[in-house]
Amino acid sequence: MTDLATPDDLILLNPGPACTSPGVRQALLRGDLCHREPEFAALLARLRTSITRCLGVPDTHETVLITGSGTAAMETAVIGSVRAGRKLLVVNNGVYGARLLAMAEAHGIETVVVQAPWTTPVDPVAIADRLRSDGRIDAVACVHHETTTGMLNPIAEIGAIVRDHEAVFLVDAISSTAIESPDLAEVGADIICGTANKGLHGIPGVSFLLLSTAKGVDRVAAVPRRSVYLDPAAQLAAQRAGDIPFTPAVQTCYALDEAITEYENAGGYPARVRLYRERAAVVRAGFARLGLPVLIEEPYRANSVTALELPTGVTYPALHDELKRRGYVIYAGQGRLSRTHFRIATMGEIPLPRLVELEGALEESIRHLAKTRGE
Repeated sequence: MTDLATPDDLILLNPGPACTSPGVRQALLRGDLCHREPEFAALLARLRTSITRCLGVPDTHETVLITGSGTAAMETAVIGSVRAGRKLLVVNNGVYGARLLAMAEAHGIETVVVQAPWTTPVDPVAIADRLRSDGRIDAVACVHHETTTGMLNPIAEIGAIVRDHEAVFLVDAISSTAIESPDLAEVGADIICGTANKGLHGIPGVSFLLLSTAKGVDRVAAVPRRSVYLDPAAQLAAQRAGDIPFTPAVQTCYALDEAITEYENAGGYPARVRLYRERAAVVRAGFARLGLPVLIEEPYRANSVTALELPTGVTYPALHDELKRRGYVIYAGQGRLSRTHFRIATMGEIPLPRLVELEGALEESIRHLAKTRGE
């Protein structure tokens, strides 16, 4: 069989990096700019304001831009959330919860773990019990959308619990920003991790923290310095003065600036969430018709990632390659799910007709693989 798709035809159905619009890609060509010039200071100020505005927290949070992927934002948040001699409570029910835990341990931060199965949202009562029983817990960290499985954790309920304690609430919203409900204003988290790509449809390479003025800003100022590059207090102080401590990804900032403009012109957060719900409905109806079981139960499913059971006798590498020939790039399952499941994400700039056509491409690929096995 010959290749049917060229790189320009490929639709990325992996959970980041996501497909981008022509306007966002064109923004990369605005030109070279020194980050010590007033033009960059104006871009930085504009992004710091527009990020909180477009995510619905302009009056309660302050933005800190970080040059690096979402993982850089996660690590900056972890090391900026716990004061000396205190503990971090980590919700661990997926690969990214485990990553938060690993980051804390790498920096010598003592941890408390609330564990749940990969297919089950954490029980907020378990977090409340730990906070009541251990006065040294200084922060609670939870992933909103675990892209490991496409599952959502109940961050609004957890936020309501943490609000009554001295601890701060740290949310990894990297794969849920502008995609999932509840919105960030309702959650009221103190330290929120986000990224330019994924739900905002920018270019990978810039991430950010949203620090609440109620608790988050004071907390990052109170923790010991645990990193040079990823020090949130130093980043915040410099950015408030219109500066940035280290060389930023200037062109990626241009692209984020354009992505936010396109996002707001299209209706902002409510419109983007509706878009992702519509996409999920389209592709999941096709999965049902093809008899592909979804790993996560309906009430807990994210809008943008679906973990599906591999058809009998079909390996992920074979299915990946067949779908890539037809113009779609899918993603493997993680950890213990790598042999039994694959993932399809609907993040980024994807024309709806291509998602409608995905069902046929999946059906053709599965049929072709069955034929090659002689079934």
